Amino acid sequence: MKNTRANSFLLLAIFLTSYVLAVFLIVVQRGSVPVQKEFVVDEPAPRTVYSPIHFTFVEEEETARLRKEKEREALAVYTLDSKVRSLIGSQGNETFKKLTLAQGKEEAAANLEAVPKTLTFLFEHFLKDGVLEDREKKRLEESGRSKILKYDPDKKAQVQTETKDLISLSEARERAESFLEKEGFREKEVRQRALDIFKEVIRPNLFFDEAATQEQLKQTAESVPAVREEVKRGEMVIQKGLLVMPKQQKQLVQIHRKMAAKQVQGRLLSVGILVFLAFSLIFLYLKQFEPKQMHSPRFFLMVLSTFIITLGIERVILLIPGSSFYLLPGALAAVSLTILWSPAAGVLGALSMAILSVPVAEFRLEIVLMILLGSLAGAFSARRIRKRIHFLRVIFSVGAVNAIVLVASFSSQEWRFTEALNLVPFGFANGFIVSALSFFLVAYLFEPLFNLATDITLLELSDLNHPLLKRMVVEAPGTYHHSLVVSTLAEAACEAIGARALLARVGCYFHDIGKIARCEYFTENQNLQSAGDSHSKLTPTMSCLIIMSHVKDGMELAKKYKLKDVIVQFIPEHQGKGIIYYFYRKALDQAVPGEKVNPDDFRYPGPKPQSRETAVALLADSVEATSRSLKEVTPLTIRTLVRKIINEKFIDGQLDECDLTLRDLHKIQESFVHNLMAIFHTRVTYPTSQQDPRSPDLFETDQFTKFHED
Repeated sequence: MKNTRANSFLLLAIFLTSYVLAVFLIVVQRGSVPVQKEFVVDEPAPRTVYSPIHFTFVEEEETARLRKEKEREALAVYTLDSKVRSLIGSQGNETFKKLTLAQGKEEAAANLEAVPKTLTFLFEHFLKDGVLEDREKKRLEESGRSKILKYDPDKKAQVQTETKDLISLSEARERAESFLEKEGFREKEVRQRALDIFKEVIRPNLFFDEAATQEQLKQTAESVPAVREEVKRGEMVIQKGLLVMPKQQKQLVQIHRKMAAKQVQGRLLSVGILVFLAFSLIFLYLKQFEPKQMHSPRFFLMVLSTFIITLGIERVILLIPGSSFYLLPGALAAVSLTILWSPAAGVLGALSMAILSVPVAEFRLEIVLMILLGSLAGAFSARRIRKRIHFLRVIFSVGAVNAIVLVASFSSQEWRFTEALNLVPFGFANGFIVSALSFFLVAYLFEPLFNLATDITLLELSDLNHPLLKRMVVEAPGTYHHSLVVSTLAEAACEAIGARALLARVGCYFHDIGKIARCEYFTENQNLQSAGDSHSKLTPTMSCLIIMSHVKDGMELAKKYKLKDVIVQFIPEHQGKGIIYYFYRKALDQAVPGEKVNPDDFRYPGPKPQSRETAVALLADSVEATSRSLKEVTPLTIRTLVRKIINEKFIDGQLDECDLTLRDLHKIQESFVHNLMAIFHTRVTYPTSQQDPRSPDLFETDQFTKFHED
C-alpha cells in the first residue's frame, strides 16, 4: 500500500513538473523591439500610435522630484540619552567625596556642604534641554537646518527646537559660571568647586538618531501623493512624423508594458488549456493501450521528457536570430517514441506535438499542419529502424511531406507555384534536423538513461560473439543449440502476430544463460552414456530446486554482463509459474501411501509472461524441448504436440497476464508447426548398389595409404 501510494505521488509529481515546464517553454518567447529604440526622443515618430486601452500611470520621475523637495523640509531627529544624566551625577558625587577626604570632614562640612546641591542644579539646567558635541553642533549649523526634532524617550514626545537654541559641550562649560551668578549663588568657593567638578564630568546627552531620521524622511516623502497621468482609449499618443517628446515616450512605454502584461495573461490561459489537452491525450492513450506501463514512473517520465525536450529544442531554434518556423522539429517526438517504444506511441507523439506546437507556431495553420503530417510520416518511416543508414528514410519521409505541405499551403495563397517551390529546401532541412536529433536523443540520452533497447541495440546484442553466448557454446553446447532453435521459432511466431520479432530472437538467445552454472543437470547437455545420471541420486525435490536455480543464476549473470531490462525479462518469464512436471510425477511415484505432494513446490517462482514476446518465448521453449522426444515426426504428430502444449499453458493460466489473443495463439501454432517441420525434415533414402567384389575397398587402396602416411 505504501509503495502504491508513493508511486502515485511520484507519477503526480512528474506530471505536474512536466506540465509547468511545457507551459513555460511555450509561453517564453523572443522579446519585442523596445519602445525606446523605435520612438527616440527628439526624433520623428515612425508611425502614428493610438492608445488601445484606457489607463493611468504614475509619473515616477516627477513624483520622485517632488518627494525629494519635500524631504528637504524633514527635520533631523536627535534623542536625549537619560543614562548620561545618571552617569554624570554619579561621577560628580565621586569627585566631591574625594575632595572631602582630601580637605578633612570638619572643614568640608563647613565650607563645601552646598556643592552637591549646586552641581545638581547645574546638571538639571543644562542636561534637561540637551548638550551636543562641539563637532555635531558645528555640522548642524553648516547644514543650514534651522530646526530639529528633539525626542525625549522618558516623555515619549518629540519637540521642534531651534538650532540656535542648542548648546554644545564647550558652551555649557562657558555658560555655567554666569548662570550660577545669575541664579544668586554668592559663595565664591562653593561656586568654584561646583564649576570645577561640573566642567570635569559634563558629557553630551543629545545625539543624532539615524534610524529615526530616516523614518522621518520616509514619512515626509510618502506624504506627497504620486503624480498620475491618464491616457484614454483611442487617444492619439503620437503622430507619425512629429518629434517624440519625453512625455510621449513615457506614455508609449506604459502602453507597451500594459499590453505585454495583458498578452502574457491571455497566453498563459490559452497555453495552459492546450497543454492540458495534449497531456490528457497522452494520459488516455497510456490508460487505454499501455495500462501496465502507465504505472511505471520511469516509462511515464520517458514519454513526457520526449515532449519537453522537443518543445525546448523548438524554443531554442526560434530564439536564434534569423530562424524560421519552417525549421521547427516537431516530428522529433513522434520519431523518438516510435524508435524507443512503438509506432502507436509515435502516432500519439504526432497528435500531441501538433497540439503543443500551436502556440509555438503562433497559431499559423500551415506550420501546425506541417508538424502534424511530418510527424505522422516520421512515425511510419521510423518503424523497424535497424541500421543507422535507415535514418535516411526518416530524412526523406519527413522532408518530403513537409515540403509538400508548405508548397501546397503557400500555392493556395497569393504565392506563385514557382515561388512556393523555394520552400522545398526548408522542408528537407527540417527532416534532416529531426533525423539527426532523434538519433542522438535516442542513442545517447534516452536509451542508456531509461535502460531501453531499440532495434539497433538488439541487432548488436544478436551477435553470437557476445561473451555470454561464447561461454554457453563451450560450457553448455546443448543449451546453446536449444536457444538458437527456440529463438528461430519465437522470431517467426512474433513476425506472424506483429510483435517485436527481433526482441524475441535476442531474448531467447539469453533466456537459458543460467544453465551455464550447472549445465550437467540439464538433459540437452548430457551425452547418451551419462543421461539421467546427474539426478539419479537426488530426490525429486532437490532436482527440482537445481532446475529452478537456473533462473536465479541467469538473473545474476545478466546483471553481471549488464544486459538490458527487456532482455532480462525473458529469463524468469519464459518459465512463468509452470510446474516441472517430470520431477512432480517422480515425486508422486515415490510418495508413500497417504503422503501428499504439493504441486506448488514444483512450480517456478515466476512471474508469468508480461509481454507478447516473453509469452511466445515460453511456448517456443516448451515446444522445442518436448518435440525432441517425438519418436515419429510427421505433420500430424507435430501439430498435435504444438496444440497440446499451447492448450496446457493456456489452461494453466500462464498466458493470463500478457496480451495474446486466441487469434494470436492460432497464428503462433501454425508458425511453430511450419518451422518444426522444416527443422525435422527428412531426406530421401538414397539407393545403394551392391559392391562389386572385384572393386577394392577405399581404405585399402594405395592412394589412401599414401595420403594417410603423408
